[in-house]
Amino acid sequence: MAAADAGVRITTSNACEYVRGLLPLDGAPLLPGDELVCEEVYGGNLNYAFRVSSASDATRSVFVKQAPDFIKCLGPGAQLSSARAALESAALVVLNSLAPAYTPRHLHFDGARAAMVMEDLREHVLLRDELLAGRVFAADASALAQFMARVHARTMRAGDAAGAVHSARFDNELLCAITSAYVFLKPYDPAEPSNRHSPALDAQVARLRSIEGGGAAAAAAALETIFREKKQCLVHGDLHAGSVMVARAAEPHARAEPHARAYAAGRLRVIDSEFATVGPASFDLGLALAAYAFARFHHGAHARAHVVAAVDVAVRALWREYAAQLRGLLAGAHESARAAADGAPAVPRLLAEALLPQTLREAAGFMGAELTRRVIGAAHVPDLDDIADEKARLEAERSALACGVAALEGWRRVETIDDVLELMSH
Repeated sequence: MAAADAGVRITTSNACEYVRGLLPLDGAPLLPGDELVCEEVYGGNLNYAFRVSSASDATRSVFVKQAPDFIKCLGPGAQLSSARAALESAALVVLNSLAPAYTPRHLHFDGARAAMVMEDLREHVLLRDELLAGRVFAADASALAQFMARVHARTMRAGDAAGAVHSARFDNELLCAITSAYVFLKPYDPAEPSNRHSPALDAQVARLRSIEGGGAAAAAAALETIFREKKQCLVHGDLHAGSVMVARAAEPHARAEPHARAYAAGRLRVIDSEFATVGPASFDLGLALAAYAFARFHHGAHARAHVVAAVDVAVRALWREYAAQLRGLLAGAHESARAAADGAPAVPRLLAEALLPQTLREAAGFMGAELTRRVIGAAHVPDLDDIADEKARLEAERSALACGVAALEGWRRVETIDDVLELMSH
């Protein structure tokens, strides 16, 4: 694929040629003389993705991602600027610096083609797949918390220059508008054509969208304002279970230690950073909590009490680790600032203690918005939709919707992680 071909869509027919033209590429395990093979990787809604490997050694590979100027799953009629690829590339570079053990390595960005080459996580699977298979480990929840805390604490805005730079660089108005519309606003509009839900929920959904039942809609609108206006730190912005990958579980160890295991560096990686923006830390946390809530409802509908119990352990680990890491990182930033200058530190010593309670409250609300929109909005999740038994699926959907509405209407009363788990028990 020559330079004159800038803008041409990458396909299985030309991906090998494209990657060969980039070699040697710093950090890539491929060599200029390698015979290359390619396969398309499916599953993403927005972008095209490919794995390009050495024909003689499949373990040596790179991952290629290209953003078309439309939403891939909807087709060319659904226009979406391919400029989002530049922001995702920039976000991954920053995340590599903030949390290198938790993100795939950025290798190359091609602005002309809106394409990025990165480390191939071929030995990893989606966290969602692990959760739905019942492989729920507190250590994975703790690792996800560590990722969030590192990114949030190291970009916290308290008059610091770094936070201001990130705010200007990751405004991300385009994709934030999608979040505002499809997470917080459109699900509650009875005239919105993209909304869909199970017919058995008609009466419940109609009331939810009525004037009399409008408490959840009003709460979602208030949370949308927080999402849009609270410029607190760099956030991933789309931290559902499909944006997290984990190395395949070692089954004997998993059976011996069902609720936790020693965390191996690099086991958990966070991907798909095109929604990155500067916003409330609680938004990432809320989506992470929702990911575990969906797993809870999925297994609860199948009467798998032991998996539900493991989810509860993981949820507690997620919050406990996040709070502990944030305290430690912000205290460290305070001490570093004191050592560097006599002036006011970039991050006050007690900032974590002041912001953690409100972060958990807001996270409960964002969890509620995510749960609700995945039942009655445009974009659903396999955690619910792929349940084959209709009775079990409806039970899971009702549980998710009840929890979502309760969290939306009651997030301001949340004080502890046990309050969040009580919401999940609806």
